[in-house]
Amino acid sequence: MEPDRFSGPWRLFDYKNEKGKNEFADWTLRLQKVHRIKLRAKLDLLIKAGPDLPPKLLAGPIFDHVYKLRIETKNVQLRPILCKGPINNDEEFTLLLGAFEIGGEYDPKDAESIAAQRRMEVISDHNNRRCKHERVT
Repeated sequence: MEPDRFSGPWRLFDYKNEKGKNEFADWTLRLQKVHRIKLRAKLDLLIKAGPDLPPKLLAGPIFDHVYKLRIETKNVQLRPILCKGPINNDEEFTLLLGAFEIGGEYDPKDAESIAAQRRMEVISDHNNRRCKHERVT
């Protein structure tokens, strides 16, 4: 893993759990290489364009200030779940959870409640519950 060096007007952060582990980076590492490449490309667009992404790429808010990126592949639909801010809503996004969508259902099934809880954790303690986005290669 290396720090994200792509620059743009929007900054990306990753959620960290109570032990300081970057769970989004861990999820990304488990993806197939072709899926990681697609994910990086979409995140690069997000850094550059923010919420003004091409149609249907950023969906939401799907609930309570939370969005999902739509990354289509042949065999799996990647659904990184993120929020604007939540510290500076005009300059940053925080990646809360890596998820998949299968038959219209999230995997993990409770992805929405996990993301909402994580967003609140970041709001409560942003210095410890998120880090600069780690670009997984």
